[in-house]
Amino acid sequence: MTKLVIQVCTADNLLELLKANKSGNWTVAQGKEQKITDVEIVSFDGTQKIEGTFDAANSFRLDGGRLVIAFTDACVRNCSISFDGQNPVRYF
Repeated sequence: MTKLVIQVCTADNLLELLKANKSGNWTVAQGKEQKITDVEIVSFDGTQKIEGTFDAANSFRLDGGRLVIAFTDACVRNCSISFDGQNPVRYF
């Protein structure tokens, strides 16, 4: 299986997200969640991130279609990542 990482940028407290095992809701194309394998949730300043395994069973779409991203086996790591432009979601 090919690895697909979803990377999102958030102003939310990473430790609270880690404790909840999920991140806020994001605009993700329908069907894309079936291909996602890993998650990176990057702090707004780009100095820390949560790395984890995408939890498809506990991720869900809200009425407006936005995806709540759940994850397992996660930890917080230091990093140096910058997000260019307005889109807080990217894949690699």
